[in-house]
Amino acid sequence: MNHAAKTAANQYTPHDQRSVHRALRFFVLSLALVAFSPGQAESPPESSQWLAELQAWKQHRLESLKRPFGWLSLVGMEWLHKGSNTIGSAADNRIQLSHGAPHVGDFDYDGEKLFFTPAPGVEIYANDQRVTDTIPVATDQQENTTKFRHDSYEFYVIERGKPALRIKDSQAPTRLNFAGLEYFPADPKWRVKARFIPYQPPKSIEIVNVLGLLNKEPSPGALAFELNGTPQRLDVIDEGGDEYFIIFADRTNGRSTYGPGRFVYVKKPDATGETWLDFNRAYNPPCAFTDYSTCPLPPPQNRLREFITAGEKKYRVGSPAREGMD
Repeated sequence: MNHAAKTAANQYTPHDQRSVHRALRFFVLSLALVAFSPGQAESPPESSQWLAELQAWKQHRLESLKRPFGWLSLVGMEWLHKGSNTIGSAADNRIQLSHGAPHVGDFDYDGEKLFFTPAPGVEIYANDQRVTDTIPVATDQQENTTKFRHDSYEFYVIERGKPALRIKDSQAPTRLNFAGLEYFPADPKWRVKARFIPYQPPKSIEIVNVLGLLNKEPSPGALAFELNGTPQRLDVIDEGGDEYFIIFADRTNGRSTYGPGRFVYVKKPDATGETWLDFNRAYNPPCAFTDYSTCPLPPPQNRLREFITAGEKKYRVGSPAREGMD
């Protein structure tokens, strides 16, 4: 699965790592100054480190969202039909943009393969190379996805049962008018030890997205843990790497948190079969900010009966007291 959340909060480039390290150093220094102020008790080292890492994670998430072509810039998703799929700002295009060249080019789809032909003289780039002739197009499910740039736009083809053109605009109102993020107060009680229970053999779980499309995703097992003395269990999805992906719902959804549910990542278990599940790092899927993403929904077995008052709250445009407001 090409999950939105991984892109938004968990894929670190060298630049991202430097940003996280700067935020981490700043926050650790801030905690140290507070800890050694007159009349203040020194914070436990483990607690200080946890808070610093959590703050650095929040900062990275914020910066990822606010990038020129982050999720806040998503302005369209257009299904591609067999044959010609012209794109541009002129009214005679099948895919009409709000600005840019009147005719940008044509996506030709034969039912299996995709090709793009630029309009004469138009300035358009694919993976940073000027496009002057017909080229094959790789989707988001293939290596080296073909990403096009034109004017203030970025667009590329995604596969969600059939191909669609995902369109981002760095000048999107959702990005320019971003109101920031709001979180519950950090609370270590929502950071719980979890035991990994492997499925023998690993199984696939059914995940429905907001479009009603069903996918089967690989699940090597579940995490078992306790909340307020009550046993809980969540199926995980393995996307590769050193983390598991979890899509979950709880009783705060539709009240103080995003209605359909939230995402969280956990480190894969250590040699003892245990890991830490930190709901303070629960965050909203891209659908909380834009109508054009294809977010996966929590499977029935991942719907908790608890009120998880931790992590990211519901996004409310224009609400004050948010992190990341300019």
